[in-house]
Amino acid sequence: MRPGTSDGILLPAGAGPGLFFMKRKIAAIFAADIAGYSRLMSEDEEETLRRLASYRQVTDDFIAKGGGRIFNTAGDAVLAEFPSAVEAVRCAIDIQESLRTRNMAYPPSRQMSFRIGITIGDVVERDGDLLGEGVNIAARLEGLAEVGGICVSRAVHEQVANKLSVQFADIGAQEVKNIPTPVHAFMVAMPRGRFLLDAAGQEADQGFGSRCAKLDVAGRGDTGQSGRDRRRRLSVFHQA
Repeated sequence: MRPGTSDGILLPAGAGPGLFFMKRKIAAIFAADIAGYSRLMSEDEEETLRRLASYRQVTDDFIAKGGGRIFNTAGDAVLAEFPSAVEAVRCAIDIQESLRTRNMAYPPSRQMSFRIGITIGDVVERDGDLLGEGVNIAARLEGLAEVGGICVSRAVHEQVANKLSVQFADIGAQEVKNIPTPVHAFMVAMPRGRFLLDAAGQEADQGFGSRCAKLDVAGRGDTGQSGRDRRRRLSVFHQA
């Protein structure tokens, strides 16, 4: 007998309605991890772990305040779900602003900054964990985000654009690992005049002034180039 469904709940073969393994739902998925975490650990493991615990308390508090739920963590990574894309983005902005302030107390080489990715997707809940392409896309968007920044999918942008006083930079369709179709992504414009570190520990101006910035984005996928990386020059208009 094939598995059946009841109100979005996936039932094992032969099971009655009182027993289920998985449940499908739509959720805003939030993925975050620390840029350059391995380098920070190799330089000063104990101090990095102490500060990670402190920074995680900040992120956990903001996630709870925004009505989110953390469903998975691993090392420096955090995965959370929100019932609202607006609350997920609001939470991400609050986290980045709070941690940016905390980072001012440390030299550039020891700053600890998150990248955050957010999407909306149909996911499967199993024993409190969430699985599915929506989770994978959120993780890939996090990888596209600037250090100390936020990257969201087009679905999130459409939900949030007219509800929060924040600017977005459209970086177009991005080919990301293990996702069959390109993901159209937007960067959230963080406050101007901030200096953060890139993953290699180099200082970089991440402020969004009223300027036109050129971003080199490496795409990878089956595009007729025998799996080789292709370089795409994207012109993105940043606004404060």
